[in-house]
Formats: sequence, C-alpha cells, structure tokens
Amino acid sequence: MLSRYILLPILLAAGVILYLMVFQFRPNYPPIFIGLIMAAAGVLMLERAINNWWLEKNPPTSDPALVNFLYNYIPYYRGLPPNLRKDYERLLEKIISKTEFYSRAGSDLSDALKALCCIYPAVFSFQTQTQLIKKFNTVVFYGHPFLTPNFPDQVHVSEVDFEDGVYIYTIDHLQLGYRGSAYFNTALYEAAKVWLSKYEGAETVREISPSVAEVLEASDYGEKELSAYCGMLPDDSTALLIHHFFTFPEQIERLYPEAYKKLTEILGDYHVLSKRPVII
Repeated sequence: MLSRYILLPILLAAGVILYLMVFQFRPNYPPIFIGLIMAAAGVLMLERAINNWWLEKNPPTSDPALVNFLYNYIPYYRGLPPNLRKDYERLLEKIISKTEFYSRAGSDLSDALKALCCIYPAVFSFQTQTQLIKKFNTVVFYGHPFLTPNFPDQVHVSEVDFEDGVYIYTIDHLQLGYRGSAYFNTALYEAAKVWLSKYEGAETVREISPSVAEVLEASDYGEKELSAYCGMLPDDSTALLIHHFFTFPEQIERLYPEAYKKLTEILGDYHVLSKRPVII
C-alpha cells in the first residue's frame, strides 16, 4: 500500500539522523529527528485515508483465479452481463483491499479466504449503492466455533459486531457455505444483516418478511439442523429471507411471492439463472 512506501524513507532518514546524533552530534539534528518522527506518526494516523485515496485513483486488477471462482460458484456473478461483471470485480477487489483481516486460527490467511468474506458485501453494495465498507471493514477468523462478549454462553460459528464493525467467522463453516445450497452460507447471512442495518429502505423489506420458521420451509434444513450447524439459530428472519432469496430463489418465489417481488426490485434477479440466458 502507498502508506508503506511513504513511511519507509521517513523511517530510514530518521534512523540515519539518530545514528548521526549518537556519533556526530550537531545542534540541528534533534529538530530534524523530531520532525521525521512526527511525519511518520502522521502517516500512520492517516494510513487508511492514504491507502483508500490510492485505491480510488488506482483500482486493483481482477485476479483470474477469483474471476474463475465467481463464475463457477456465484450465480449472481454468472448472471450479470459482461460489462457489469467487470464493474462488480473492481468493487469486490476494492472492498478486499480496504478490509483488515485477522487470524485467530494460528495460520496465514489466503487471498481466497479473504475474498469469501467480501463477495456478498460487494453484491449488496453493487446492487443498492449502499457503502458497507466505511464501517464494516474488519474480519476475524477462528479455526473453531467461538464465544464472544455478545454471546458469552453460546458457542457459534459467525457473528457481526455492529458496534465495532467486525465480521467474525469460523473458517470451515465459511468455506462450506460456498459448496452449494445444502450448506448455510454464513458470509451471506452476516452480510445481509449488515446491509439491512445500513440500507435506507430496509424497513419495507422487514415489514413483509416471513418468520424464521416460515423462511426455513423453503430450504432443505429446518430449525433443529440449522441451530446445530450454526451453534445457535439465526434470529434475523429478514436476513435469513435474503440468504434464501439467493440460495433458494425458486422456492422463495413460490412460497412468498410478495417478498420475492420486493427483493428482486431491490437486489435484482441476476442469480436466478433459470430465468435468463447465461452469457459466457
């Protein structure tokens, strides 16, 4: 990132001045050293703003492996016209670049794993021009189900800390969510919760949302199975509806046509491949 390239010469210069202060002291060295340290502190304080400005001016290029994954595993992307795919790719790469990732799993984080967390925040932002990344820009990964201050008595596999803008995931469940509709997609569900907290028209969706039990009628699993899988039953029925809108669109349309119509008006129906020719 640009901030690192700015910071490096400042720190090198400060190191040289410090050396000269020790071995060849001159009266003008301390003010120069203090100025360099203040400049370095300023860069660190403005690090995110500097990097975001650089990303706006120089959007990252799409990784071919990521594009291939999107085409094969994300129906929404596959249903987009080619020109919109490029726009979505740029937004996704930008969100990945602006997100801070932390591992509590004792291992390095792959680029593919980072992308899995950002795919659906990018979908919601792309479709509704709702900027989620401004506040929700941190992801923490665990290698196992976890407890948090928000849920100290329930071991679970995903969460959003709305106060701090943090997504929290277990790696295994995050990855399983992209292996087909038989698995609950924790990244999609948590991103839907975040989108609902920021989207101005969210209340109009909540007003027509079925209950959790009713939404689950559209899927291959029920409350008991989902609760066991997630550690606790997802309790945001509207976020769950949106999850199923993307993973079980035909069933949602059949069971809850009003809700389906509302969601297509807001989020589109690019992911419903049965209703559109797929352009390679």
